[in-house]
Amino acid sequence: MSIIREIQTARVLILGCGNTLRGDDGFGPAVIEQLESCYTLPGYAHAADVGTSIGEVLFDIALSEKRPAHVVLIDTINKAGRDYGEVFEADLNDLSEKNTASYSLHQSPATNLLQEIRQLCNVKITVIAAQMPDIPELPTMNLSEKMKEAVSVAAQKAYELALAQ
Repeated sequence: MSIIREIQTARVLILGCGNTLRGDDGFGPAVIEQLESCYTLPGYAHAADVGTSIGEVLFDIALSEKRPAHVVLIDTINKAGRDYGEVFEADLNDLSEKNTASYSLHQSPATNLLQEIRQLCNVKITVIAAQMPDIPELPTMNLSEKMKEAVSVAAQKAYELALAQ
């Protein structure tokens, strides 16, 4: 997967992370699909389904001469105190090494790269997350009803972030 052109030309880059073959983990790609079918992003914004390749895309961003000013990541998370299907902005500090086991940005080096891109490359990073269930679901290729509802909420949030630039 190569989105180098978008990395170098988009001011806002919206990336949907997840595995569509694993039920609710396909949340990020589903949000991108809704953004593309129901919204018209401004010309300076680009949305891409990066599946489970987020680490590679983050390396491309870190190594690129030109970068977006704002990267919006959309993924699932399992954070204490949140309700299943709840959509919220996750703080990068919550994605520290001790929490990578519960965060599905497909593990390190993605969480470390996010911190470095923010600090060393001066790129704003926003993580729009949907809360996963406490008890893992049975294997399926479909989003649960709760996650289907969350897709609309997250797509709207991502669209509003793109417009705010």
